[in-house]
Amino acid sequence: MISASKPEYYAPRPVPSLDEWDELWKTWDNVTQQMIPDEELYDKPIKLRNACIFYLGHIPTFIDMKLTEATNTPPTQPKYFYKIFERGIDPDVDNPEKVHAHSKVPDEWPRVEEILRFQKGVRERVAKLYQSGQAYDDMWTGRALWLAFEHEVMHMETLLYMLIQSDKTLPPPGTMKPDFEQLAAQAKRDAVDNQWFDVPKQDVVIGLNDPDNGEGQERYFGWDVETPPYTAHVHAFKAKARPITNGEYAQYLMATGKHAIPASWTQLPSSNGTNGVNGVNGHHMNGDAGLHTFAAGKAVRTIYGPVPLKYALDWPIAASYDELDGCANYMGGRIPTLEEVRSIYAYSDDLKKTEASNASSRMIPAVNSHLVNEGVEETPPHKPSINGSSSAAAGPNPKELFVDLTEANVGFKHWHPVPVTQNGGKLAGLSDMGGLWEWTSSELERVKGFKPMKLYPAYSEDFYDGKHNVVLGGSWATHPRVAGRKTL
Repeated sequence: MISASKPEYYAPRPVPSLDEWDELWKTWDNVTQQMIPDEELYDKPIKLRNACIFYLGHIPTFIDMKLTEATNTPPTQPKYFYKIFERGIDPDVDNPEKVHAHSKVPDEWPRVEEILRFQKGVRERVAKLYQSGQAYDDMWTGRALWLAFEHEVMHMETLLYMLIQSDKTLPPPGTMKPDFEQLAAQAKRDAVDNQWFDVPKQDVVIGLNDPDNGEGQERYFGWDVETPPYTAHVHAFKAKARPITNGEYAQYLMATGKHAIPASWTQLPSSNGTNGVNGVNGHHMNGDAGLHTFAAGKAVRTIYGPVPLKYALDWPIAASYDELDGCANYMGGRIPTLEEVRSIYAYSDDLKKTEASNASSRMIPAVNSHLVNEGVEETPPHKPSINGSSSAAAGPNPKELFVDLTEANVGFKHWHPVPVTQNGGKLAGLSDMGGLWEWTSSELERVKGFKPMKLYPAYSEDFYDGKHNVVLGGSWATHPRVAGRKTL
């Protein structure tokens, strides 16, 4: 199920099972059919994107196209959906007139009922591949199913990002709105100082060994941005335990006199526009009183509607790279590179294993101090299996490629970010950001040996433009197969 936390449960085999598909479809249907009012399906919460109804048709269309290509069998009707639902719009934000190749936007979208009939037919096609055994017996078919599964996973998350921008989105069915005030009070009681950790010099393997074909032994699959694997030599450095919070970002805005708030925040209707600046002399207010004055009238956007900022001060801040880069510099640091974040994850994983085995010789002491064994030493190369395969007979081992997500806010455990200030004493690892993806300062670049995917050659081609940075981990809306995979 989506909220599973152990690799052996959320990614037991490379090809998702039909049960996993069923769980994904239930969540997709909840989002698209119960959280979006019918009249809002034709709205654009993000103006540079397609209307929501596009995504309702895009998902089954993409699945059907990939299965038709991989199995050389006829498409599900109506085939004309391929022309209007194959690819969405992704304009250049700096110049919205610059748009990559995309499907023609029709004068009138098909009726919802027609799209849902098509979706039903595509899902039946998927089910038949499992019933016949082809899903597992033919690796190329299995790869197409995996690709379509993770594609739907990613689009469900991006659709939710769009819906959070709308004030007409309905709350997720079967859930109760959390008591955010009580959760904030608990977070304040549990908060500890955010420590610096000494991350040692080490070699880390980045990427996945996944030949893009339908041959060989059973193995886990990866997107083109995950292959081929390479070894990075990462220097020693210091890293804070946890991510920047809404509260810390608010203090940064107060101290620097900046007025623009991140897109994840909003002004409440009753707000008088206060920004935490003293109107008499322009000096910033200090301490908790100043912070709460600044927070008054501001809220964080969630799927449950705006949550007053004063109740979300301990949550991680969702903001653009440029916004967080400025905040990090103000706080005396910087956003780490892709390789540095991978090194942090590897070291965090080592610390967790050490703690679990009750060994203390390599534990990190207090703030800004060094390792007990004469400072920062070089650790042995960190070389996890690059495709989870411990032996050919046993098959791929999910525990070697995926992490335990028990403490991670991913997979809809919560439908919102959660406090992170209680975690200042332990180094955050993969997907430990409280329910948000983690920025890196590295631009997306083709690694040596990069090749576009045969089944989806356009997946990453539009983003090697110097305008897209790499993000790692996952959010509260990320499926564990994505959030927990060490190579993505």
